[in-house]
Formats: sequence, C-alpha cells, structure tokens
Amino acid sequence: MPDDLIVHHPPERGTPTRRSVVVYMCCTSCCCLHTAGALLGALLGGGLTRRPDDPGFDPQRVIPGVHWLFDRLPRTQWIFWSSLVWVVGLSLPVWGWSFRNRPVHALLWETAILVVVFGPGYLLAAWLLGLIRLAIRPAGTVAPYEYWALHRALGWALFGAVMGVALMGMLSDIVGLPF
Repeated sequence: MPDDLIVHHPPERGTPTRRSVVVYMCCTSCCCLHTAGALLGALLGGGLTRRPDDPGFDPQRVIPGVHWLFDRLPRTQWIFWSSLVWVVGLSLPVWGWSFRNRPVHALLWETAILVVVFGPGYLLAAWLLGLIRLAIRPAGTVAPYEYWALHRALGWALFGAVMGVALMGMLSDIVGLPF
C-alpha cells in the first residue's frame, strides 16, 4: 500500500497516536460467501428436475403462490426449502429476545447478519426437519430416493460452504486482509 494513500494528521489536543489503521472485512466476505455457497449447493444437490414417478409437492394445489417454482422440482426440494423457512422463522424470536434491549433497526440488522453467518447451520437444521417430515408421512408415500435427495442436498450444501470459505481465503490473500 502506498504511503500517501492514508494521511496521518496530528491531533489538535493531547498526545500523538501511533500511525496505524485497522481494517475490518467481515461484512463483505466471511458473512456471505459460505452461506451463498451452501444455498447454491443445496439447490443443485437437491435436483432440478422432477422424476415421472414423483407426486410433486402439492398434487391437489392447496398451497397457493409457489407452484410456478416448485412444480418442476422434486418434492424433496419443497420439503427442504420450506423446512429452511420454518427453521429461520422459529429462530427469529430467539434472536429477537437476545437483542431485546437494542433499537428496532439494530435488532433487525443484527438478526439478519446472524442468520447469514450461521447459514450452513440453518441448512443442517432444515435437512434434519426435512428428514422428520419425510419420516412422518404415511407408509408407502415416500420413495427411498427421496431420502437420498435430502442427503445429497445437505452434502452439496456442505461442499458449497467449504468452497465459499476457500473463496474467502483466496480473496483475503489477494486483498491482504485476514477474514
């Protein structure tokens, strides 16, 4: 870094301080890339096309508004992503209670950051909830490949998280900052 990029001015009062700068890089890299990689991995690992024998997520069309997306995807995608919504939704009161003495804008911001930071953990919890949801379905309505589709979604999510961490490491080496 060139010496004239940051100019150190002496203080108006008091003793002069050391010439140093602390740079924080957490918001742009380590909070996002591992979660983005995990989300992308879960989507790709869960499958993008529905098998002919897959009944779909809502054959009676009871759930409005999401058929444009989930009709073409396997039923396990619906189970996984709706489980993720439930896990995130159920964690919001916990985070809200943890930050109850903060102003509302800080509460919302800090909660969003924590959900993004712990994104792979949320995907793990969504996988577990998805397995439970498949297990409680009536006998004979769940094919064995559906369990493997959930496992594959989790495996790819973990792979995506690792790739996101690796990308953060490469970016921090390029920029020269610790992540």
